[in-house]
Amino acid sequence: MMIWEIFKKEWVDSLRDKRTMLVVILSSLMGMPFFLFISSEAYSRMDEQNEKRFIRVVGAQYAPELINYIARQGFEIKTAGADYANKLHSKEYTEPVLLLPQNFASQYAAGIAPRVEIVSDLANKDTQMGVRPIRALLQGFMQEQAGLNLSLRGVSAEILSVLKVEERHLSRAQNQQGAGLKEMLPFMFIMTLLGVGMYAAIDTSAGERERGSLEPLMMNPVSSWHFALGKWAAVGTLTVCVLFFNVMSIFPSLFLIKNEVLKIAFQFSIKDAFVFLAVLCPLALAIAALQIAVAINGKSHKEAQARNSMLMLLAPLALVIGMLKQGADPVWFSWTPLLAQNQLIIKILNGETLSAAEVLTPVLVCVVILLASLSYTAQKMRRVVMQ
Repeated sequence: MMIWEIFKKEWVDSLRDKRTMLVVILSSLMGMPFFLFISSEAYSRMDEQNEKRFIRVVGAQYAPELINYIARQGFEIKTAGADYANKLHSKEYTEPVLLLPQNFASQYAAGIAPRVEIVSDLANKDTQMGVRPIRALLQGFMQEQAGLNLSLRGVSAEILSVLKVEERHLSRAQNQQGAGLKEMLPFMFIMTLLGVGMYAAIDTSAGERERGSLEPLMMNPVSSWHFALGKWAAVGTLTVCVLFFNVMSIFPSLFLIKNEVLKIAFQFSIKDAFVFLAVLCPLALAIAALQIAVAINGKSHKEAQARNSMLMLLAPLALVIGMLKQGADPVWFSWTPLLAQNQLIIKILNGETLSAAEVLTPVLVCVVILLASLSYTAQKMRRVVMQ
């Protein structure tokens, strides 16, 4: 009964805290729509760059054969200005520039391979995406000309094709197209859990200590375990509520995805939503307990915030490990918080079936962290008051 009373008191205090409520509202209602909208715009921009049907050229008059080939492929030729380097640097040009030498025709007629340049700017990322299509066009021109030269000598152009190479992807098309978004989505969820729970955990521990309200509370004849459980229940409930709204906000956010390819690739059902919650809720509760345990030693709100900020820094590092790894997931990934949930969410988004061991192993780890954090908080709570 005392746990329930403590829970109600901490829950009401959290709802009254403007800073906590601001983070809750922004995270649960605005975070996912904003993320999916930005991702959609980024994918659309990449598609627009790949679908551009014109090429900026300097010296087009020097290479009529090449220009004719490019035009036959459906590309429009646009003459780049003499100051193309400055325009690339200032991002006025978002496409690379094909630079043709004055001696292109003479070298081509003499059987000498002319030197052409594809000019881009590393600081201008849009130009980098346009290099590959131009390179493919030049490669096609070379193959066509080599085939014509062989045909004039009575040799079949098929002699150039000693191999016929085809790529065959085993993963489904939607898994390939939305891979970047699916890798970032777990990061969004986990960082939201850390951010929302931090302020509530600090307010219920170091915040009360700074305000002088923790000492009178601890004078009551109540077990420190009851205090720890009540405070954890309040912070954990708040974190789980934000997680629930964050997951459910995906459904209305899908209408913000304008990119058709991404819309097809990102298939999310109500079943996926509840599996998400089953995977992330144990982590949310464990994080809430851990954040209270970290903040309980802080003598002020700022000190506790500095301590909890270390968790905010360690979480991205752990997730980066999962993104950079190559090959199959190591066994220890399943026993590592954050990494395990990250890999499970990606598998869910890819439509893979999860085994019971894959789901229960991270849950077991979260239970251990939860119990250890609550035990530490209960032991420290009365000691901190006496300091």
